[in-house]
Amino acid sequence: MLLWDHQMPPPPRKTDIMMRTIPGLLIAALLAALTSPAMADSDPELDSYKADMQTGEKSWRAQKCAVYQETRDEMLDEIPRGALSPEFAKAEEDYIENGCAGRAYACPKSKTELDYANKMSFAMMSHGLSGTFLPYGCKSSIQ
Repeated sequence: MLLWDHQMPPPPRKTDIMMRTIPGLLIAALLAALTSPAMADSDPELDSYKADMQTGEKSWRAQKCAVYQETRDEMLDEIPRGALSPEFAKAEEDYIENGCAGRAYACPKSKTELDYANKMSFAMMSHGLSGTFLPYGCKSSIQ
């Protein structure tokens, strides 16, 4: 029985495997320590930022809602009165009254409503707000 063919490289020894594995493990442990929540929480600047975000979140939503309402008022001046269905207009009004929080479904059903929703979406994005902030959507399309 032939245990080792001299034409093939010898099988790796345990010490060879350990010498290749230990540096990799050390690097992985170091990366884990650097990205751990304990390390992130010990940064005073990060703590201050987190506190500002928690207290400022409501005021940021209020600012976004004010921009939404102002933009909405401007857009409504550009379209004929009554061009939006009462259901569509009410859904938007309810969204604003709720501080632009929660999920709202202002479902555009006419070409005018769809054009209006698209213009509002572009206008809001130009103010730096995401499309997920907007109340446009139809419950029937959600599964």
